Amino acid sequence: MTRFTRNLAAAAAALGLAATAAQADISRITIGTNPQGTMYYVVGGGVATLFSDALGIRATVQPGAGASVYLPLIDEGDVTMGLSSSLDSNMAWNGIGPYEGTGGLKNLRAFSRAWPLPYAYVARRDSGIRTMADLRGERVAVNFRANAALEGANRSMFVAAGVDPDTEIEAVTISGIPEGYQLLTDGTIAAAPTAIGIPLLRQAEATIPGGVVVLGIEGENANTDFISGELPGMFITETLPGENNPGVLEPTTIAGFDAFFVIGAHVSDDDVYNLLKAMWDNWANLQQDFPVLRSSPAENLASTSNTLPFHPGAVRFFREVGLWTDANDARDAAITAQ
Repeated sequence: MTRFTRNLAAAAAALGLAATAAQADISRITIGTNPQGTMYYVVGGGVATLFSDALGIRATVQPGAGASVYLPLIDEGDVTMGLSSSLDSNMAWNGIGPYEGTGGLKNLRAFSRAWPLPYAYVARRDSGIRTMADLRGERVAVNFRANAALEGANRSMFVAAGVDPDTEIEAVTISGIPEGYQLLTDGTIAAAPTAIGIPLLRQAEATIPGGVVVLGIEGENANTDFISGELPGMFITETLPGENNPGVLEPTTIAGFDAFFVIGAHVSDDDVYNLLKAMWDNWANLQQDFPVLRSSPAENLASTSNTLPFHPGAVRFFREVGLWTDANDARDAAITAQ
């Protein structure tokens, strides 16, 4: 028995989750995630264990190559729920990018926020580059061959920084974040996009002479209202120096987006309510076993950074625990009007 399972067993006894299980009508769920070894897969597996132990249902993870594989399956009712960035969810809902021609996956619903994903550009520290505006005239990794969401994020960050990614830099196309780091290490490009705190960033800090620096977004448009208007789901945040935050030399304004748990509209309101209650009751246990969740207090599960309307069962639960606000109502109304 793992430490996570032991924790859940203790929590179930303390919280009386057997009573919740008696109310659960759903008997089997599948959770779509990215491939094995990814954070989506690891967290998805933990949530599947939670639902199995706390609600007495059969819950399994179904890994796929990416969200564009399993979001359509959730929309069709073949997969129960999954993990998706707010950027991917926005494209799926509106039928753009890899979802073009679908008319939009309108049977997707937000279940809860999972965790924030701080996202920024990084350069070699000895380059003298410190902000994204400093990248004018430089070769920079911008375009992704197979990730329209992150390419959109890259471009929106430049626009927020007052830089035209089509005319003021030389935009380089890469296959993904690892290739961007390779080109940065080789000196082929001046900067590459990255999630903050990932192993690749730590490796670059340790292996590139002089280390790396995370670049700030500055200027009048360096705010969430502007960047979310450029690409729904994006936000502006601040990252701070620290032992576990390589490349951050001072408080730095960067961008980010959220990972969300997404569920199908075909799942009943009562089942969604009970699944979400089990997650809420055991959120501290999940945070203990999956550090990525520690940056997301339970009070943020109903975040208004959603790009899909929340499932009615989730709305009912969030109202019950006092998390649902007028801002949530306005956000959902704006999404459904698209």
